[in-house]
Amino acid sequence: MSENGRGLDHLMEQNDTELDFLSAYGDAGGSSTVNGASILEALTRFLRAGGCTVVEVEAGIDFDWGTARVDDEGCRVHMRGEHLPLVASDVMATGFTHGAVHRGRREVEVTLTAWGATQRRFIERLVEHKQHQA
Repeated sequence: MSENGRGLDHLMEQNDTELDFLSAYGDAGGSSTVNGASILEALTRFLRAGGCTVVEVEAGIDFDWGTARVDDEGCRVHMRGEHLPLVASDVMATGFTHGAVHRGRREVEVTLTAWGATQRRFIERLVEHKQHQA
């Protein structure tokens, strides 16, 4: 732990660099292994930091307006709400797979295959939307 009691995860999140543009060039020899459990842990921390109530269940989490589960491809997230601030292209970016914004923008499903700035902003938009609806 560092002097102020924060761990390595916090330090890595704090100093995360947005390099999503590199995905246009392929894997470049890096590891393509996805760790859904690590993504779920980061998502859980992020939701709690945003004021969401999160309940841990077997292989995932439940929160007021959705669920997240670890699967073979990453972390499958399903969220519900009125007039979600999303379009189909929001779930087609790098680090997302099997994304769908359902008719009427009342539901979204997507598998997170990475946890970076794009995924954090995606979740942050939904948290902010839910807070404004309350």
